[in-house]
Amino acid sequence: MPITTNFQSAHERFQILKDDWKAKTRHLSNVGQISLVFSYQSIIGMGREVVPLILKELEKEPDHWFWALEAITGENPVSSEMAGDMEASATAWLQWGRQNGLLDE
Repeated sequence: MPITTNFQSAHERFQILKDDWKAKTRHLSNVGQISLVFSYQSIIGMGREVVPLILKELEKEPDHWFWALEAITGENPVSSEMAGDMEASATAWLQWGRQNGLLDE
């Protein structure tokens, strides 16, 4: 993983960590393995300031951001019926983000 410094903005650090995570999980399908990669855990460690950045990634394309979002926010807008459906889960989180003022309407 690339070395990050305190001089980077949260957005820059998020981008570096996201790119590293995607590269390392490109061929994985197990959500547990995908979510335990160090760069993903580092994104979670960045806290609430990255939630809008994660939601913007979900707007671009659904991906395995749900574990991070739940860990950071303590929320889970995904119903049991939606569980396992990446598109429906992304839609639920994006709606949650809009309702909470983290995304533009």
